[in-house]
Amino acid sequence: MLLALRSEGFLAGDWKTVSPEWPSHVVDQFGGEGVPEIGAHELNGSSIRSGIENHGSLIVREMITSSQVDMLRNNIDLVFEAYDAVESGSRGLKNGGWYEPFYRDTDRDRVKKRSKGAMLTADSPPALFDLLETFESCGLSAAIRDFFGEPPVLVTRKGTLRCVSHDARTGGWHQDGAFMGENIRALNIWIALSDCGVNAPGMDIVAKRLPGIVKTGSQFAAWTTNPEAAKEVAEGSTVRPVFAAGDAIIFDHLCLHRTAADYGMTNKRYAIETWLVAPSTYGQTGLPILF
Repeated sequence: MLLALRSEGFLAGDWKTVSPEWPSHVVDQFGGEGVPEIGAHELNGSSIRSGIENHGSLIVREMITSSQVDMLRNNIDLVFEAYDAVESGSRGLKNGGWYEPFYRDTDRDRVKKRSKGAMLTADSPPALFDLLETFESCGLSAAIRDFFGEPPVLVTRKGTLRCVSHDARTGGWHQDGAFMGENIRALNIWIALSDCGVNAPGMDIVAKRLPGIVKTGSQFAAWTTNPEAAKEVAEGSTVRPVFAAGDAIIFDHLCLHRTAADYGMTNKRYAIETWLVAPSTYGQTGLPILF
């Protein structure tokens, strides 16, 4: 019911408002090269904006507690188990409610996503509820609203629970703005729920601000970044952060990144990514709901 209310609330809203004016220049609070890092107590709209506008992204160490990590990771296992039970026709009381396909989303290829170790967060109302409660308790929700300057919305087709195998394919370099739209205002909150970047797949990041969408077209998909263009744009600024469970990285739709997986990795990686957008710049693509 809460998920339905968030969805109906978005549909009932009038989002034809003028976006707040963003500053043309944002002072670099961090300096240096690479992806800046802060602690959860330093997280606010200003630090997010400075990290993204000057370095392309921002890492928040220990953004959530170990107990919250355990809860969210356990939730992912429950969602995957519930999906498998439903698909096999063996659904029981244990699985009740943990997998309920979002009623507005009727054309997602959920089988394909599951095969890649991913499930939509909106397909599990309990998992979404716990995630948003975690956002509130750690101060992330307030920082997000401060960053946007207007009530943001969640993009349900971009909110993903992940349990990725150690031998996952990278999927290639990409910017989410290549299919979400270049002239939008967006944030991705990517939370590591297991240690990753060394023995488990992490993320490769181009640690600088890019002004727009880089040339697309590769063997992976039409919207992924052309490999030669990615190499040229990166210019030695590629980094592979090491994340501990509970760390997060925040970036927007212009950040050039990819899954980082090497043959020597042995562990799977749990993570949750959550995309939010300013509704005044986005419309209804991706089936947004109230945040």
